[in-house]
Parts: sequence; C-alpha cells; structure tokens
Amino acid sequence: MTSKSPEPLDRDSDLAESRPRGGDSARSDAPTAKLDKLREAIIEIDQRHAEGESEYFAEASSGPGHSLSSSLMSPVDAPSFADALSLDDDEPEDFDASYAKAKKTAMNMLAMRDHASGELRDKLLKRDFQPEAVDELIAKLQKSRLLDDEEFAHRYVRAHRERRKLSRSALKRELSKKGLTAEIVSDAVEDVDGEDDLARQVAEKKAASTRGLDYEVRERRILGMLARRGFASSVCLKVTREVLAED
Repeated sequence: MTSKSPEPLDRDSDLAESRPRGGDSARSDAPTAKLDKLREAIIEIDQRHAEGESEYFAEASSGPGHSLSSSLMSPVDAPSFADALSLDDDEPEDFDASYAKAKKTAMNMLAMRDHASGELRDKLLKRDFQPEAVDELIAKLQKSRLLDDEEFAHRYVRAHRERRKLSRSALKRELSKKGLTAEIVSDAVEDVDGEDDLARQVAEKKAASTRGLDYEVRERRILGMLARRGFASSVCLKVTREVLAED
C-alpha cells in the first residue's frame, strides 16, 4: 500500500487567512485610531489638571474605568503638558546674564538723558533684572562717575529753572521723586533765588495769552499757572495783580 505524499502547503492561502480582513484599510486606520486616543488622553489630562484634581492620576491607574491617560502617565508625572512646556521659562536667570542685560539697558537709558541713582535702579528693577545684579551695577556706575547724584541734582535745577520756570518748592518736589536724599536736594536748590522775578515772567506770559478775556477769568488762569509751578500763594497774588494792573 503506497502512502500518499503530503500535499504541499499553499503558503499564499495560509498567509491570506492569517491577515486581518480589510487589508490596507485596516493598517491605515490603526495609527489614526491610536493618535485619536492619544489626543483624547492629552485633553483629559490637561482638563483634570486645570480643574485641580491632583488625585486623578492615582485613581485613574487603579479604578475600574482605567483610561488611556493613566497608562501614559504615572502620579509622579502629573503636571500638564502646558506646564511641561513652560519649565524652561521658570528657571531663574543666572547672575552674569542678568548683570549683562541690566548694564546694556542702563547704558541706553543714560545715553538718552541723565538719571539719579535711585531713579535708574527703580527702572531696572521694574524690568525684572536680579536685584543683586542691579545693585552691583549701580555701585560700579557711581564709582566710574557715570552716576553722580549731586551733579545730577544741580544740572536738573538749572535746566528746569530755565526751561519750565519752576519755583524752588516745585524743584525740591521733583528731585525728591527721583529718589535723591533730602541733603542733596536742599544743597541743589540752596542758591536758587529770584522767585518774584521768575513768577512775574510766568504771569506776564499767561496774561499776554489771555488778553481780551474778562478780568476774573484772566486772574484765575494766571493764579492757577503760578500755583502749578509751585510758587507761594502770597507771591502768586502779588504778581498776578501787578501784572494785570499794568496790562
């Protein structure tokens, strides 16, 4: 009795049966489905984190409704993706880098106009440079005479006395706003004199621009101008009446 030799395997038919039905369509849909699930998980993680559910991750990994997000992240990895992207921004800038940026900014400011030390310090701190870096920079600028509060005060008084016709009290107020000490301010305005003459210049200019208006209107406007320049009330009244009487 002759035995039949085994029939050769039909490799093509076996492989065809082992492949999932749908062929290329099934393979192309798989990555898309995974990507959709991943997106859903990311949205879910960020939403839970935004709502403050810090225990969510621990519960998700053990609860009956174990979602894809719990398999992607452990409780230790709880921060949201938005937080992860901003980690570099939260790292403090080192001293040297902050000092270099503060120095460049300060030099640009000084090139525009003179500054008092306190004024420049406040501006730099508002730009979030390290306080230690700013303090060291201010000290070096003072040592090199690029910042000199006494010289600044005297130059400020001369310029604003001439250009804006400010009284002594107004000058003292402006200098104090710059962060200068009371001693430096007093010394800068000590030699300022001629308050009556300066007030008269202001009053005459205002009287000329209000000519034709009622006396009361002119008087009120001149007095207001002198008061804003910081002149004493007695000086304001005296000069205003004299100028209007002569006009």
